[in-house]
Amino acid sequence: MRFDPVGERISLVDEKGEVIDDDRSLLVFLDLVAAERRAGRIALPVTTTRIAEQVTAFHGVQVRWTTTSPDDLAKAAAEDGTIFAGDGRGGYVTPEAHTTLDGIAAFIRLVGLVARTHLTLSQIDARIPRAEIQRRDVPTPWAAKGMVMRCVVEAAGDRTLDTTDGVRVVESDGRWVLILPDPAEAVTHLWRKARTRRP
Repeated sequence: MRFDPVGERISLVDEKGEVIDDDRSLLVFLDLVAAERRAGRIALPVTTTRIAEQVTAFHGVQVRWTTTSPDDLAKAAAEDGTIFAGDGRGGYVTPEAHTTLDGIAAFIRLVGLVARTHLTLSQIDARIPRAEIQRRDVPTPWAAKGMVMRCVVEAAGDRTLDTTDGVRVVESDGRWVLILPDPAEAVTHLWRKARTRRP
């Protein structure tokens, strides 16, 4: 386990010395927490792969989607019935400790969860489906941001739209793209998910 300088975020390294990227680490955590609790709700930002829903639903746990705002994630983590939260960038909330990102509490929770499974981190990671997620930042003048979002909604046609944060356009086969204007910079963030594949 690696901690960031202030102890809020962690990075996982498996028993082979391989760094598990933040998206996969979140899925590993979700799988372990959901398998242990088998009820409740996990709070995640809309930028998280929808494989998270598959992983948690398998164990009878629901996902509550939040915006990408840390405050929104913290509020969702404080709600009754929330058993875990993660931001997809190495930040985790263990509500039984408190409702803010805490790398030390996440580390302690993870050690107990892994010990009870009698599996290694690489074995836990290997049993979770993989998704091809791509991310790109596109420079966007401030004056054009509203027009970009309107054009996205119009171009989506009859596809499913999720407007929890930005606009996520969902295809019937499960592929999706999320368009999210940055609140502080002249940039629009794009996330794209291709078809799910097994490891």
